[in-house]
This record gives sequence, structure tokens and C-alpha cells, in this order.
Amino acid sequence: MFNYIYNMYSKEFSKETKTLFYTSFGVFMRKHKSLESKKIKWVNYPTYVKNIFLRIHADTKVARVQIDLQHKDPEIRSLFFEQFKELKNIFHSTQNEEWNWEENHISELGIEWSRIYIEIENVNIYNKENWQEIFEFFEGKLLKFDEFWNEFIELFKQLED
Repeated sequence: MFNYIYNMYSKEFSKETKTLFYTSFGVFMRKHKSLESKKIKWVNYPTYVKNIFLRIHADTKVARVQIDLQHKDPEIRSLFFEQFKELKNIFHSTQNEEWNWEENHISELGIEWSRIYIEIENVNIYNKENWQEIFEFFEGKLLKFDEFWNEFIELFKQLED
């Protein structure tokens, strides 16, 4: 009985904390518009290219910004990944640091896709004292990605056709 109550509270606490965290980050980012001067929801960055997602993630160990290429067809996914790789030096130059590249990433659900990501360690979403550090990490990466994406989105849209 105790385990059941603890787990129930734990899930509720987890959900509330994550909701507050991502809502707070959205408020933190309101000061920024995309390079196209559009108001944007940074938590759900719109790439406008099917099956390419820019995501942010935080848990008890890391905070991560990731580009997920989730095309079901491995050949199409590989084509998009190769396009990113051709722009790798420009991308890293825009970001001012190197990201990790996984052409064959396996998700927690066992689904294969490609992922490009960067993360910081030793932060915890449940520790509000870490939030500022995480927010600033996300902010810098998202703004730099927006700069890169606004310049190269058309290349990826062409591949989509």
C-alpha cells in the first residue's frame, strides 16, 4: 500500500514539476523572437519540415537539445542525415561547439531514428536551483539553431519534395 501511494505521489510530483519547468522556460524565452521576427513557442520549435524535430529535454542527470530525424523510411532518414552532415562544419561554427551525431539512434521505445544533440551533465530538473543554468543552456542552443535553420531550411524542404 505504501509503495502504491509513494509511486502515485511521485508521478504526480514529477508531472507537476515538469509542467512548471517547461512553462517557466516558455516564459523565460518570451523575450526572444525567431530571426524572422515571428513570435515563437521555443519549447515546441517549428522546423516546418516533416519528421524533423528540435526538442529540449531535462531529467535528473542531463539537459539536452536534440534534433531528431524520425523518417520511417531509413533511406529517406539517411538522406536527411547526410544533408545535415554536409553542413556539419557550418552548424558547429554557428553553435560555437561540436554536437554529437548518431545516425542510428534507438529510442526508449526501440524505434530507430537519427539524432544530433548536445547536453550538459550534473543538472536536475527537480532541483529549481539548476533551472537557470538549464534555461541559459537551452536559450543559447535554440537561438543558434534558429540562426542556422533560417539559413538552411530551404535545403531540407527541397529534400522533402
